[in-house]
Amino acid sequence: MTGLRVAVVCGTVLVAAGCPSRSATALSHRDLHRHAIVVDTHSDCTQRITYDGVDFAKPQADMQLDLPKMRAGGLDAQFFSIFVGPWRTKPEGYYVEALRQFDAVHAMIRANSGTIAWARTAADVRANAKRGRISALFGVEGAHALLPGDEAEMLEQGARYLTLTWSVASPIGGSSGDDSDGRGLTDVGRRIIDEMERLGMMVDVSHVSDPLFWDAIRYARKPVIASHSSARELANVPRNMTDAMLKAVARNGGAVCVNFGSSFLDRDFAAGEQAAWARARTLGLPPQELWRTVRDEVSRLPPVPLSRLVELGRRRPEKPADPHPPEPRARRGRTTKDRQEQARRPHP
Repeated sequence: MTGLRVAVVCGTVLVAAGCPSRSATALSHRDLHRHAIVVDTHSDCTQRITYDGVDFAKPQADMQLDLPKMRAGGLDAQFFSIFVGPWRTKPEGYYVEALRQFDAVHAMIRANSGTIAWARTAADVRANAKRGRISALFGVEGAHALLPGDEAEMLEQGARYLTLTWSVASPIGGSSGDDSDGRGLTDVGRRIIDEMERLGMMVDVSHVSDPLFWDAIRYARKPVIASHSSARELANVPRNMTDAMLKAVARNGGAVCVNFGSSFLDRDFAAGEQAAWARARTLGLPPQELWRTVRDEVSRLPPVPLSRLVELGRRRPEKPADPHPPEPRARRGRTTKDRQEQARRPHP
């Protein structure tokens, strides 16, 4: 996605496309939405397409996303998440399972070519938008899915970002979701990031441990993204990002794309959901039944309005500027010595 200029607005990435010449302040929210290219950077509907065989072209009552909903909502581009649950297969089968998911989404695209088209580049997304086609892109959620494959083949299949970890550790480093949360970037992780940047695949820091975040943001030479995280100021959950992290991504030139899940926007809702998970885990249910049980209980919690995103910003006083902000890092090629020195620096 080289050359993609983005702005993060309420959790979607908006790319200006054919906006009218009048000033931005004269645009209504609906006009802005209609005239922008709207990109959702993460959806887990891939697993329903792959394993449940749902017809994505028809409305699905139990899904938040399908082609009719995408049309109705004005969504122009969707990153389909390639996620291999560690419970689904043994580690030696992760990569094959990931390729199976790529194949299933590609088959869906071919079956609905009048509505959706595969996009490999930002130029493809713009061209599809002009033709009235939704763009399909891919992100791989969790570097464990690389075992025992390689990044180049996934790029060929369409992967345009790799989430360094899921809720479990990966060869790259620690996760925010398990007891590896004190682990940072590994030597293998540095080599993988080098190869991703060579290939043009974005680094995604959602789900990573705090040490891995700081190691990765310092090591990366290109802008990173957080495909589905929010702010810890809203809800203190591990996948959300601190103010310092948000500023670091901004300095890196990357983008943080807000997770609209209620538990990521409201601390009370997050506590209720965590309690639901704790109760459900005592029942010894298989993964899908466990998820349905939690979903049903969580659906009875008081809803969280999306306006929470802007309400907090209006209430919160501006913090004084840092009198000693870090100097911006020069955009240049780095020597082996540069990398070694950077890897030795302690994270905050």
